[in-house]
Amino acid sequence: MAPLLVSCLSAGFLFSGIAGAQAAGTSTKPFRGVSVVAPSANTSSLKAAQLSGPCAKSGDTVANPSADELLTCVPYTNLGALKGSNIELRWSVLYTDKNAVHKIVGDSLIAYDRTFGNKSDQQMSEAKITTNLEFDAFVNLLVTMSKQSFPGFADLISTDSSLRDVVTPWATQLADARSLPSETFNQPGEGFLFALGTASTPVSQKGFDVLFQKSESLRAYADTVDRDYWLNFSNPTQTQISQRFVFIDSLLTLPEAEAKAAYLKKIQTNAKNIYPKFASAVDKGQTIDQIMAPWVSHFVSQLELYKGSVNPIQEHTLIQAAITPPASIADFDVIISRDPRWAATSKAKAAAIGKASY
Repeated sequence: MAPLLVSCLSAGFLFSGIAGAQAAGTSTKPFRGVSVVAPSANTSSLKAAQLSGPCAKSGDTVANPSADELLTCVPYTNLGALKGSNIELRWSVLYTDKNAVHKIVGDSLIAYDRTFGNKSDQQMSEAKITTNLEFDAFVNLLVTMSKQSFPGFADLISTDSSLRDVVTPWATQLADARSLPSETFNQPGEGFLFALGTASTPVSQKGFDVLFQKSESLRAYADTVDRDYWLNFSNPTQTQISQRFVFIDSLLTLPEAEAKAAYLKKIQTNAKNIYPKFASAVDKGQTIDQIMAPWVSHFVSQLELYKGSVNPIQEHTLIQAAITPPASIADFDVIISRDPRWAATSKAKAAAIGKASY
């Protein structure tokens, strides 16, 4: 999913520290509501909890009977609520460790795939998180924004199930289908999951299967284009395979014709960089395979090979000829004669005994 800026986060915070706030007729017994966890892998000692129990006097403290923590009575209001919402006093856990706050905020941003516009904005927002109530509001805002950005996942995202949590099973299924490590596609900005999550209908196995077939169709087209431009290198690394899938997936939100055109343009650019001598020919619509066809035919003929058995991308001589074309066929013949298979040809054998071969 593509990270979105959270420059408006402060508008949705709950803030404490409003002097003089009083709440009449409230109980002093705190109680814990639904637990609000930032990231699933959070290792910080700070945990947000929705403490809905009111209190009577700002500054009062009490030990939380269900956890090893001290609760403090603080002024509270939901600044993002409807106009006229009342300020009241709530029991809360005070956050005094700035580094710990930075940790849980950072982990929450990762969990919901969000970023601030800049470091200064994040620091300003972190400074306003002094209690678990404010952190609770921060996480709830991330939940709301994620639901809006990814309607396909909206029914599954909550304070207990982050965007990362929701995406993980689908990312694992995608990696398994492509025989790659399970974490390959559980990354910010991954196109397949972005397309799945931004769909207007709730995510389902059927929706996944339809999108996967579209990606397979585009991959088949990509295979053909790669071969045409001599970019289908043998024995690619796992990283190269993953990066190729990631680029193909980034095109899934486009109509098929546009996606294919975008892939072709990228490959043409890559081909011009690798085979610069043929850049102008590529610009005119020719593929490397078409440009090199006469060279391949001569290569096959000279080495007396079966044309169908030759894969140009695996032939060092042909690749070098494409990168730096020989000045003439005679020069190319000299290069071909250095191939170990040359010695087995009739021309080479005839030359060895001083007899011309026809």
